[in-house]
Amino acid sequence: MILLFAALVWLAAFVIALARRRASDAWRDVLAIGGIGAATAGFFWRLLAGHVWMPAGGGDLAQFLYPTYAFAAEWWRRGIAPLWNPYLFAGAPFVGDPQSGIFYPLNLLTFFIAVPLTFRDLEYLSVLHFFIAGAGMYAFLRWGQWQVEGSKFKVQSSTLEPRTLNLKLARPAALAGALAFEFSDLFITHFGNLNLIAVVSWMSLVVLFYRRAITDRRASFAAIAGVLLALAFFAGHIQSFLFIVLTLVLLAIWQSIDRRRTTDDEDKLSSFILHPSSFLLVVALIAFGLAAPALLPSIEFTQNTVRATYEYEQAAQYSLPPAQLIGLFVPGFFGRGPQNAWGPWDRVEVGYLGVLPLLLAFLALVLRRDAPTRFFGALALIGLALALGGYAILHGWLYQIVPGFGQLRAPARFIVLMDFALATLAAFGFDALLRALPRASEVAFKRIVRAAPWVFLLIALPSGALAYSNLILGQGQDAILFARIANATNALAFFILLFALSVALLIARATRFFRPRAWATLTLALIFFDLFSLGAYVDASTDDPTRVFDHPNAVAFFKSDGSFFRVDPRGTGVDNVWTPDTSILYGIFDVNGDNPLMLAEFDRYWEKMGSRSARAYDLLNAKYLIARKSAPVDRAKFKLAFEDAAFNIHENTRVLPRAFVVHAVRVVPDRASALDAVRADDFDLAQSVVLEIAVSYQPSAISGQPPALSGVEGSAVRIVGYGPNEILLDVDAPSAGVLVLSEVFYPGWRAWVSDLSPSPSPLRRGEKETKVLRANYLFRAVEISAGAQRVRLLYDPGSFKIGAGLFAVTVAVLISWFVWKAKKK
Repeated sequence: MILLFAALVWLAAFVIALARRRASDAWRDVLAIGGIGAATAGFFWRLLAGHVWMPAGGGDLAQFLYPTYAFAAEWWRRGIAPLWNPYLFAGAPFVGDPQSGIFYPLNLLTFFIAVPLTFRDLEYLSVLHFFIAGAGMYAFLRWGQWQVEGSKFKVQSSTLEPRTLNLKLARPAALAGALAFEFSDLFITHFGNLNLIAVVSWMSLVVLFYRRAITDRRASFAAIAGVLLALAFFAGHIQSFLFIVLTLVLLAIWQSIDRRRTTDDEDKLSSFILHPSSFLLVVALIAFGLAAPALLPSIEFTQNTVRATYEYEQAAQYSLPPAQLIGLFVPGFFGRGPQNAWGPWDRVEVGYLGVLPLLLAFLALVLRRDAPTRFFGALALIGLALALGGYAILHGWLYQIVPGFGQLRAPARFIVLMDFALATLAAFGFDALLRALPRASEVAFKRIVRAAPWVFLLIALPSGALAYSNLILGQGQDAILFARIANATNALAFFILLFALSVALLIARATRFFRPRAWATLTLALIFFDLFSLGAYVDASTDDPTRVFDHPNAVAFFKSDGSFFRVDPRGTGVDNVWTPDTSILYGIFDVNGDNPLMLAEFDRYWEKMGSRSARAYDLLNAKYLIARKSAPVDRAKFKLAFEDAAFNIHENTRVLPRAFVVHAVRVVPDRASALDAVRADDFDLAQSVVLEIAVSYQPSAISGQPPALSGVEGSAVRIVGYGPNEILLDVDAPSAGVLVLSEVFYPGWRAWVSDLSPSPSPLRRGEKETKVLRANYLFRAVEISAGAQRVRLLYDPGSFKIGAGLFAVTVAVLISWFVWKAKKK
């Protein structure tokens, strides 16, 4: 459905452009963008035809994003923005998790038009973002004004675009760069990381409008760049978002240096207003204001996750090994898909974007030698140096100097900066070859062409001979080793073929063997053949990855229990049958989950509580343990409750309820003391609570006589309403006490208490706010008085409210500004 919607939008644009073809040839560009759409459909033809599933095994798309988005879609369709996720890890912020994508417009559109949301819908959403990346790159190359005004490159009379302005790249060149970027290695490797590729897909358009703000001296373009940058943030991947920000900063530095070198503006005020850094400030302010509802909670949340304390060794995980750089030319040498990948390192992206695009990028550096070419050459080197991560020094410096940089893993993803730059340079090189070269460039090009066949032979003959000799000698060896040799040989042979065809096309251009139109068509065809042959069938499978979620009998058993409880499949050997996020798909509460941004205090509580036999475990309200059939279980505490085909379900006979009242309090001075108290063998968690601040009433002393009323049995607690942001409880307590909830404490939770007595006193009538206390190190508690009362807890984070206010102000300013600009015209 989402792809059909995108096709209709393109069709409407094409019809409008075609109707105005006498005044403009924009219809040709719309048609070219349609060609990118057709190429995207051709690349994913097996998926769109329903023959395969991607990625194979589901990856993060199935195991993490599908359950996450299904949860968000369900509550959005009910008219509620889910700010809190109560189903995983005993509860955690949802609005603060940057990966949730709950405000991303394309996600919201999908949530409402795809009912119910399926895994196929997310596959189609990934495909759509491939197209956005390609179309955005085409626009970036066509309208970024990368041809320097006054350039010596002149449009040939026989070129494809006799009416093209000098500042535009030729359409075939822009198409080549768009295909190279869209189907580059980061996108192919991360098809299943929808949020990652969604953010990167907007990179070209953000940089385009910032560039045009500088070249055209128009703040409105900077405003559009800010809107698009906020849109990218909402897509939900912090690291990719920072890639765009880093590119903008580097572009601003280069444009500032280039501006000082090429202009002499005596008007200091005008010079300041029109300075690249001023436009960057506009982009930053607008992006910050629009993204604030998600950005501010994310900043708060990430400081409370396990990543906040990453050491450098953790931050440098998934660096690009130098030995894998051969993948820039031979992507399958170490196996491109996860099924065939091998080597003594983690599988990472290597930056492949085609053999011919690499040669064209090299030609751009030789033939153009202008400021934009030098900038993108430098950007490619910076991206490569950062992608090496722990293998090079630059990444370590940034870890030490840049705040928050240490919370990001997988430095290899910085390779997207190199791919973005190389795809741009490839378009520059292609464009240069479609134009009449200056004499010096023509001489340099012919020298390269004369040397190319010898370089080809120098590479192809020894490498081919070595590969085939290893293949022949490898027969009879270990089957896995021989398969790797065979795959590497195939990959090398295909590279030799592509290299030969690329050299042949360059020779044809130098000798003018083909007309420009024919040569451009053949060049595009070879790039298409290269990228599609090596990427279209990577990481695909005929097995439905969502079958792992099908457990009708176990789900029916859980649903038959009318109480509030959690399940516990954590570390019990069932991840391959009951995946960590399965519970959220069925509305089952869980102590487990699949999220790299786990709350640090939950992780610490789990690690320090001891075994499941410990009483601290029972506070988690984990009533059912899901474990493989051979898993060791404390039989004195857990009894077999249900047998599924793939696992057993054991009932915790000592589980504590989701909410209960206690009358004894121990006050401790700090968080560490609270955890020690909870773990103490002589502390009765069913009767008492550990708090870090004193309460107003006089509780029973822990060290004295036990309280007259049992904490669990003496009071009645009933949960009457439960949603992602709000909990309603009716409490009837014979005496004042503390309502303890097996709900994770987190800033932003508020509580109100109202009297439910038949004739409440005037002083107690109405709802009164009370403080949410941190109880038993990890959980929430509310002080209550004697009698019948209703307790309402609401997740109402200040960071979100401030962000929503900033969003409203920014939208109002933008609307006012554009209305004023329109009236001024």
